[in-house]
Amino acid sequence: MQSRLIRAEILLVIEMLAFWPVWRWRIRRLTDQSDEAWGIVALVTAVLFVFRRRPESGSYNSTLWLPSVLLICYSLSYHFLSPLPRAAIAITAIAATISAIRFGQRLHLGVWGLLLLALPVAASLQFYLGFPMRAVVAELAAPMLRLNGFAVIAEGTCLKWNGDLILIDAPCSGVKMLWTGFYLTFTLACYYKLNAKRTALACAATFVAIIIGNTFRAAALFYVEAGVANLSLPSWTHEGVGVVVFAATAIAIAWMTQRIATTDPKYGVSFFPILHHLLPAGRRRAFRADAIRGAE
Repeated sequence: MQSRLIRAEILLVIEMLAFWPVWRWRIRRLTDQSDEAWGIVALVTAVLFVFRRRPESGSYNSTLWLPSVLLICYSLSYHFLSPLPRAAIAITAIAATISAIRFGQRLHLGVWGLLLLALPVAASLQFYLGFPMRAVVAELAAPMLRLNGFAVIAEGTCLKWNGDLILIDAPCSGVKMLWTGFYLTFTLACYYKLNAKRTALACAATFVAIIIGNTFRAAALFYVEAGVANLSLPSWTHEGVGVVVFAATAIAIAWMTQRIATTDPKYGVSFFPILHHLLPAGRRRAFRADAIRGAE
């Protein structure tokens, strides 16, 4: 087992040397200010969790086929993939090797997610997801406002009311909230030592929470931008609404992740911890009984 651990450490050194174009590209992106510097925070967080983890003797039980295959894929794709996909392959290979050495797992999703967020992905997320997220938020916010008596319809990334178009602009797309929300989720996944299933469930819950939070932000800003409140609001109202909604979303993400981490898997509700904890006590017992019967 000691020899397998040494081979894994040698593989990690080889990867660090083989992926030097990725590190050079990352430093260049950091210094030319073409992307946000948030990734440094994610990288430092991942490093802290990796080094504070002290594997017990004999805990290494993972094979190295995944990082080896990824290393080969990186080499074969180097000349026809753009830098970001190549960097994602490299980061995944390193995360798989670190997972084998420090966690005894094939791939620790929490560490992998933090290392992916350490890449300069903010501009790419805004380019590819900015418009779809704004359009989805507009479609969800419009019926919410109609329930409150405003004849609002969604037109692309705008809310149309009383003949005027109220734009959901790029800063309100929710991409920054998306990055921050997943950073929080992956950090809590490492802190609570979640397995792959629970981490994936936490990520799904986080995505839903972000969409809901961004929808509430768009609906709240409608009242500000349309002037329907008939109030003299300070100049920082727009930013203040964003901060309040972001804080509420972050609290919801932290609460859901904590619930996912503490749900007892013996009741068979690991896929539904949020619903389970929202149910009344009597319904919880019935829910557990149904889950146990389903497992049988």
